[in-house]
Amino acid sequence: MNSSRFDSFFNPRHIAVIGASQTEGTIGRAITVNLLERFKGIIYPVNVKYDELFGLKTYKSCLDLPETPDLVVIAVPAKAVPQVIEECGRKGVKSAVVISAGFKETGPEGEELERRLLSSAKEHGVRVIGPNCLGVYDAYSGLNTIFNPPDRQKVPPPGNVAFLSQSGALGAAILDWLAESNIGMSKFVSYGNAADVKEWELLEYLVEDQRTRVIMMYIEGVEDGRNLVNSIRKATRAGKPVIVLKAGKSEKGMKAVASHTGSLAGSYQVYEAALRQSGALTVNELNDFILAAKSLSWLPTPRGERVIIVTNGGGAGVLTTDAVELLGLTPSELSEETRKYLRSALPAAASVGNPVDVLGDAPPERYETAMEAVLRDENADMVIVIGIMQSPAFRPPEVLESVKKLSETYRKPIVFVAPGGAYTVENLKKIELESKIPTFKTPEEAAKSLYFLVSWHRNYQRLRETRDGGV
Repeated sequence: MNSSRFDSFFNPRHIAVIGASQTEGTIGRAITVNLLERFKGIIYPVNVKYDELFGLKTYKSCLDLPETPDLVVIAVPAKAVPQVIEECGRKGVKSAVVISAGFKETGPEGEELERRLLSSAKEHGVRVIGPNCLGVYDAYSGLNTIFNPPDRQKVPPPGNVAFLSQSGALGAAILDWLAESNIGMSKFVSYGNAADVKEWELLEYLVEDQRTRVIMMYIEGVEDGRNLVNSIRKATRAGKPVIVLKAGKSEKGMKAVASHTGSLAGSYQVYEAALRQSGALTVNELNDFILAAKSLSWLPTPRGERVIIVTNGGGAGVLTTDAVELLGLTPSELSEETRKYLRSALPAAASVGNPVDVLGDAPPERYETAMEAVLRDENADMVIVIGIMQSPAFRPPEVLESVKKLSETYRKPIVFVAPGGAYTVENLKKIELESKIPTFKTPEEAAKSLYFLVSWHRNYQRLRETRDGGV
């Protein structure tokens, strides 16, 4: 595949919206409004009913456009789509996103419509994302074909995470969640029925994309498992984690997949084995999807699996130790030199084992002393810092500054845990926004995030060794 052919899907100079509308509640209106808000290129509305939309000259057909657009977005009834594709092909268009639903996911009649769409596209050399999808969001170019209103659908700022989703609605919800979690995005694609452009082709494009570091994938069914596995292997060997959430694990779940995008789900056990063999990080829950994306996009490479915990609350430290060990990570012991230093630097009642308990009355200075000592220790590959913010001695802004400074100095993975309500949540968001250090409300989430980080790097090392002739 010539991946540069896909550039027009993400960074077009000019785009035509077939089915643009001014009618409230229509997909054509929502897409046009979203494009007008952020897209940096030229927009050509196309609708036979209008001469002008939102101050833009409007055209009756793609054939009437003054130039050939780099990309067309199609939001018309399914029965009209094959003809629209044919007209776009005659105009010389090479890239199209078909938002319209009503194709193979609906049964035999829809399947025939999809066959006609694909036939016309192939005849004219048009690559198609969709149908039955939300299309594309590119945080850098401002391209946004998602038809949800902006007061309900937030989109992430520019960043290094890409997301490929077979489901449009779920993809949109996760996109909103990523935005709330301050996880920046490079590209999002809802590819729907994947009549033409397949998920593995998009994945290979993202492997070459300089703005993408981590790739998330929500998958229901796959037509070409071999190419998908090979593409994931390429991404892994290139140092780009692929996080996969696969739906259709149960018998009824597999049937639901067929009625959703017209795909065959297949045996989950077979999928999971193949995905893991290729280096993918597989997760089973939506929350884990976000945890994995956060840790892999923000944290540096861990040197090993040993975890040291710093806490101002004994109970939270014990729970975190349990969570770390139950996931197969190692709550390690500090060196005698570090323990000796901490005994001299901390109050006599403090614990200098693992967890390091700086006590409930710990001010920011005591936190910084303990965190720096731990980060210097060769037995600490990763650090979990727990802050019980309800303590009057805990001053979040100052602790944040210490964590930021130490993370930049020592380049070891650090995550922050703080159970609590509104005050705690507000300060956790500040920590993430200002430092890109993952924060969590529970010890279990923090431990999982480090487990996902370690698990993917294990996969990466395994594939590197295999390629280099090792194990």
